[in-house]
Amino acid sequence: MSTQNFVSPEDVGARVSFQYELPNGYVGEVVGEFRQWDAAADAYVIVDRNGRMARVPRAGVRFGRVVSSPA
Repeated sequence: MSTQNFVSPEDVGARVSFQYELPNGYVGEVVGEFRQWDAAADAYVIVDRNGRMARVPRAGVRFGRVVSSPA
């Protein structure tokens, strides 16, 4: 599986889009604001437009892109 992740921990505050796979095999997608980088878990914390939080592990990212820079 090839990955393309263009999101870095320095992009906090940007609107981002991820396609990812969790260790249990769940494949998901999320679009939202990158709120926090969790260094201990090596994961992105994303909040979507409905206020739901998603944790995306960097190792599981299939595709990650910055949609728009922070305001």
